[in-house]
Amino acid sequence: MSTPLALTPSARAALTARLDGLLVQQAQAQAESAPPTGPGDAADRTGNIEALIRLADLEGRIAALHLQLEAPACAEGGPHSSVEVGDRVVVRFSGEPEPESYLVGFVEQAGPGVDVITPASPFGKALIGRRPGDVVQFRAASGAQVSATLVDIAA
Repeated sequence: MSTPLALTPSARAALTARLDGLLVQQAQAQAESAPPTGPGDAADRTGNIEALIRLADLEGRIAALHLQLEAPACAEGGPHSSVEVGDRVVVRFSGEPEPESYLVGFVEQAGPGVDVITPASPFGKALIGRRPGDVVQFRAASGAQVSATLVDIAA
């Protein structure tokens, strides 16, 4: 079993906000999944079934977020020497002249102009624990072997 990844405060806050939103959706789905009282038709039962399916999906996503939130805390901002979940990183891909910036975190942290690398992805796994100057290699979804240099860990 692997050691859980540490979360920065901003990563934890993003996951907590996402969890709060899912809990609201869960309550709505629970209300919609209650069997209709009184006479009803097939359309009433169909809505109930759709809500039950949505409820099962939400419960799985909520459970996954609870697991992610069990990760230990780590410092945010300020200098630290290796990549942690919640860090912004600057990398230069082999053969590319310009470096690119990413957030190593969860899709819940995505926003306009923020490209996210999840820690479970091949690139994310290659970056976690690395230091500026390290060269990381990973296999892309296309099957190609990719090499990149970690230029900086930004606060």
